[in-house]
Amino acid sequence: MSIITLTTDFGLDNWLVGTMKGVIKSINPEAEIVDIAHGVRKYSIAEAAFVLRNSYSYFPPGTIHTVVVDPGVGSKRHAIVLKTRRYYFVAPDNGVLSYAVESEEVETVVNIENEEYLLTPISETFHGRDVFAPVSAYLSMGVQAEDFGPSLKEITSLTRSVPRRINDRELVGHVLCVDTFGNLITDVTAKLIEELFNLSKATRFRILIRDREVVRICHTYSDGKENEIISLIGSSGHLEISINQGRAGDVLGMGEGGKFILKVV
Repeated sequence: MSIITLTTDFGLDNWLVGTMKGVIKSINPEAEIVDIAHGVRKYSIAEAAFVLRNSYSYFPPGTIHTVVVDPGVGSKRHAIVLKTRRYYFVAPDNGVLSYAVESEEVETVVNIENEEYLLTPISETFHGRDVFAPVSAYLSMGVQAEDFGPSLKEITSLTRSVPRRINDRELVGHVLCVDTFGNLITDVTAKLIEELFNLSKATRFRILIRDREVVRICHTYSDGKENEIISLIGSSGHLEISINQGRAGDVLGMGEGGKFILKVV
């Protein structure tokens, strides 16, 4: 019996996620369904890819990861099953799997076409119900990836956000996403910060963001004083800009794609 995870931008205040679960259970009553996230920012393929990257590998081998953040639903974009050495992924081919497969050994990618495993007629606006849910359920029952359709040679990949180096002491970083607590998760990694310090022999750093300045990396959110903007390395291994028990994104008026300068001194 395989676990099926669900990641969507559907939210939980409507019937969409529940309906997908109903389809899965109707096909495989023994399926174990785990919600990863349903609050991905609407239509944000990049955020969905980041959420999946930070969660998928903590599940046991054989898990089926189903992702439905699909602004192109009903278009000519492919719906795919991607099999790696350890996992299955079921998703629209729009880049949501970009980051997850970077660390995986991909074995098979197929375009979902076999209507034997779909709900028909297929809605042009709800492939989560009619395509991705039933395919995930049939995979959990042992149907092979190759049975769902013809193979694909490649998938759509996102261009990864990377900091722009200005010199050995300075870079421009970007906000990847804002989490549910308002923390700004950036594309600056702990490894990159370490490299900056080693190259420059610096001992301190400054982050210049909007009209604010951050001058220390904390170990925990609670290390910050009330209303103090701090930074820390979060569980994803990325630099976060945060406020203890506050929402940094709201205070700074910054969201996905926002820029800041990091200097070591």
